[in-house]
Amino acid sequence: MPGTEKAVLADLDGIFFKLVDHFGEYGVAARLEPEIIVVDGLEDVLEELTTLDFKIIGHTNQPDIARGKITREFLEKKHALLHAKYPQIKDIFICPHTETDLCDCRKPKPGLLREAARKNNLDFSLCWVIGDSRGDIEAGKMVHTKTILIQNDYNCGNPAIDIATAVTKSTKGALSLIAAIAKGSLNKHDA
Repeated sequence: MPGTEKAVLADLDGIFFKLVDHFGEYGVAARLEPEIIVVDGLEDVLEELTTLDFKIIGHTNQPDIARGKITREFLEKKHALLHAKYPQIKDIFICPHTETDLCDCRKPKPGLLREAARKNNLDFSLCWVIGDSRGDIEAGKMVHTKTILIQNDYNCGNPAIDIATAVTKSTKGALSLIAAIAKGSLNKHDA
């Protein structure tokens, strides 16, 4: 039986954390503490979404744990920085596996989203998934949420554009769009 709550289920790297150029790898998650940069300017829209009864929940593939490029302790520090800046983010679900582990939690499989739904009593028909990859959008589609692809310099040719409910250019734009739709606002300005 589905739950009753609604949520914004957002990927973290590329959405709440800026991606970095890490020694020649472009558009990757931070692997060193000085590389951790939390996206600014989301306080008001996150507060508005929580006022509209949305739970804000993170979900993230973290294969760098399995590959030995980061530790769980590093990831905990990174997430602590995010929680300090945006306490509206109530929960984070992590897949620490690589593609070859064949787990159920690695996106595009919807295991992380299903775990979030169980723990938070979510009704997926009331939820949104925000991501910057096809895997994020496919996971959202598999559980029948609405989806937003955040398009940026490194994913502008992403085929997820064809399957996402909406496409925006920024995290703030995506969150603002969800708030506007929830309020029934007219689109007087670009989100």
